[in-house]
Amino acid sequence: MPVSRRHLNKLALSAPLLAAMPRLGRAAEFPGHAVRFIVSWTPGGGADSLARLLSKGLTEQWKQPVVVENKPGADATIGIQALTMAPADGYTFAIIITSHAVHPSVRKALPYRFPQDFAGVINMVEAPNLLVVNPNLKVDSVRDLIALGKTRSLNFGAPGLGGPGHLGGVMFNMMAGIDAVHVPYAGGSPTLMAVMRGDVDFMFTTLLSGLPHAKSGRVKAIAITSANRSPLWPELPTVAESGLKGFELVTWYGIITRAGTPKPIVDRLAKDIAAVLAQPEVTERMAAEGMRVVAAGPDEFDPYLQSEVRRWASVVKQANIQPE
Repeated sequence: MPVSRRHLNKLALSAPLLAAMPRLGRAAEFPGHAVRFIVSWTPGGGADSLARLLSKGLTEQWKQPVVVENKPGADATIGIQALTMAPADGYTFAIIITSHAVHPSVRKALPYRFPQDFAGVINMVEAPNLLVVNPNLKVDSVRDLIALGKTRSLNFGAPGLGGPGHLGGVMFNMMAGIDAVHVPYAGGSPTLMAVMRGDVDFMFTTLLSGLPHAKSGRVKAIAITSANRSPLWPELPTVAESGLKGFELVTWYGIITRAGTPKPIVDRLAKDIAAVLAQPEVTERMAAEGMRVVAAGPDEFDPYLQSEVRRWASVVKQANIQPE
């Protein structure tokens, strides 16, 4: 039987939809078995706690186990390398933070290309930092700290090289016109202890870590690094309103999976994770820890990752930080 041109045109128009149907079907059935959730740090930290909160919510939602796998080491790159070895099917994903966007600029040899080897799923939450100083340092504000830095040498502590605390200090130097010296430490807690002892003059620390010590008087908080004041400490000014207009330093927490994962699967992951983040008990806990839920899906998170890599590359270049 001859086939009309009109019929051929209809078949041609419907071909993309027919081709997409298997992928849509897989997304509707996802997940059909257990899912791996890689955390690149040891149990008990902020990222691990957030991952376990999500794991619980997703397990309840999917009726499939979401297994948290802690793979710490090499400045949180071992876990991300493990993700590159998993199939691009959405059954393995990982939590990342701001530092992962810094790594391409400060590490000579990464075992993967960031962000090219990955698909951004969702930017989940953002957490501001506190600018804290040693209580014996005679400063009460950002302006005081800058003025002191113009009269004598200052130093600041930060965990390792290239993390938010380090590059926050570098940005502060550049914008304030001072030259405080970076002193690296093995982690956030040792750095806070160094500020308490007076071994270093100041540091940028997470709100959750720094708040108890600031309230107790063991360190002095002079500003918060978000664009707006925190509901947890509304009387504490931002760095931007205290003399450094435009200064903002937040630590974001996101989810990535393998590049090449079908878009409907990535969208499904983002939608279901956003649903967990929207649960009242989760939003209340995030707020209590000073975090803001963002829940920006892949169409926003992918370009954001690229812009963050460019942003930190510019800071690293201006500060003449040499990759290690």
